[in-house]
Amino acid sequence: MKKLILGSALMLALSVSFVSCKEATDKAKEATEEVEKAAEDTANKTKEVVEETKEAVTEAVDGVPSFDDAAVAEYVKTYDEYVNEYKEAAESKNMTALAALGTKSQELATKSQEVMKNLSADDAKKLTEYMTAKSKELQEYATKMTN
Repeated sequence: MKKLILGSALMLALSVSFVSCKEATDKAKEATEEVEKAAEDTANKTKEVVEETKEAVTEAVDGVPSFDDAAVAEYVKTYDEYVNEYKEAAESKNMTALAALGTKSQELATKSQEVMKNLSADDAKKLTEYMTAKSKELQEYATKMTN
């Protein structure tokens, strides 16, 4: 009888240890899955931050924001070239060049109406801020030219 009780106690102890190991294995799997998910979330957030930083650096260096619509980006590039040409003409007080830029200004105004039709809200905000800054630049050049 002693052997039977002792054997039963031993079997009970072994079965408890197997159940505990299985629970530990399940918890380890859950922890691994949580770590993998956290790593994936971190990687996604890192990609987003890198893209935002890249855009901010490009904008800071060039002074030209990036746009989702290629037509808007092309318009802004052309407008930036116009501002640079205006600056050169104003600094040299070249009235002939300024007169020629009047035609280019009208073309850009017409093109801006076409471009504005397809803007997203974010692009519209960026374009408005950009155009406001460039208008101030043009005013400064005109003021310097007349002084």
